[in-house]
Amino acid sequence: MHRPGRPGLVAILLLLLLLAAAYGGFWYWAAEWTRAALQGWAQARRSEGFTIGWDRYAIAGFPLELRVSIEKPVFGKVGAAPGYEVRAPALVAWTRPWALERWRFSASAGARLAIEPGPLRPPVRVQAASIDGAVAPREDGVAGGLGRALTLTADEIAIDTGALIGVKHADLQAVLPQHGVASHLDIWISATVGASGITLPASVPPLGATIDRLAAQLAVKGTIPPGPRRQALEAWRNDGGTVEIEDFMLAWGKLGLEAKGTLALDEALQPQAALGARIRGYSDIIDALVGAGTLRPGDGAVAKIGLGLLAKAGADGTPQIETPLTVQNGQLFIGPARVAKLPVFTWE
Repeated sequence: MHRPGRPGLVAILLLLLLLAAAYGGFWYWAAEWTRAALQGWAQARRSEGFTIGWDRYAIAGFPLELRVSIEKPVFGKVGAAPGYEVRAPALVAWTRPWALERWRFSASAGARLAIEPGPLRPPVRVQAASIDGAVAPREDGVAGGLGRALTLTADEIAIDTGALIGVKHADLQAVLPQHGVASHLDIWISATVGASGITLPASVPPLGATIDRLAAQLAVKGTIPPGPRRQALEAWRNDGGTVEIEDFMLAWGKLGLEAKGTLALDEALQPQAALGARIRGYSDIIDALVGAGTLRPGDGAVAKIGLGLLAKAGADGTPQIETPLTVQNGQLFIGPARVAKLPVFTWE
């Protein structure tokens, strides 16, 4: 068998050393690119009026990983309505040096979000025990072009609005385009959101105090432009913008709701919706609305009779209805029955 001689071994070693040096140079170039990108992004956001900062950060992970560790990051926008600020003890983001467009991140010690909705409204405080996520390029399909796919999960969430709401687990998958879309027929943002183990401040008879699962798959058609919320939503509405609810699911006690349809804003910028729904435990909705004072007992009894005429036995024998679910003129209708008056949205 032929064995390489001494000159051949030296050549191989030199080649390996050159490759190692080249890769080392590439890794440090990638690290410096990441450092410059982070600093440039932070400076750009500050020039737009955002508050962004940290105590210190470090880039490590040689040779096969590029890891950015940030101590006490803060991001927000104060002095506006609504104002908000996000803080965390630490944030770690990592990728492969040869895949700088794909990042994963984690705030394993949790994070806090403070929202100041504006005058005469109480502040909102949100705290999560841990957050994990990822961001990567993705074709945004109908909009045409390359967008960003965002995945986010959070555990043990506490939401304080004056009353405390707990969420065991929440998840989000969204595709965020890099630009606006040409018309209201094109999808601008699509997302799937969900939450499990939602603990309410008080029990809602007969449904209870815990929502087992709430999830939705949505697609926003038409671009919502930047600027003040009311003007932005008005421009989106005038351009024919809608939210396509591709799937909605609620499991709460004996109540099960599945729906899909379209949501838009009327001339007063109030929600209006037309959905097809399948509802199990519909009588519990009526009882809950009567108990909350949203529906008068007499109207509740009439609604139960009307909905009962639409009911059919499901696969497990439980009565369920398949009916339109509509929102119009600030009222919620299940089939022909008006079951609730909705709050007025000011969008200020």
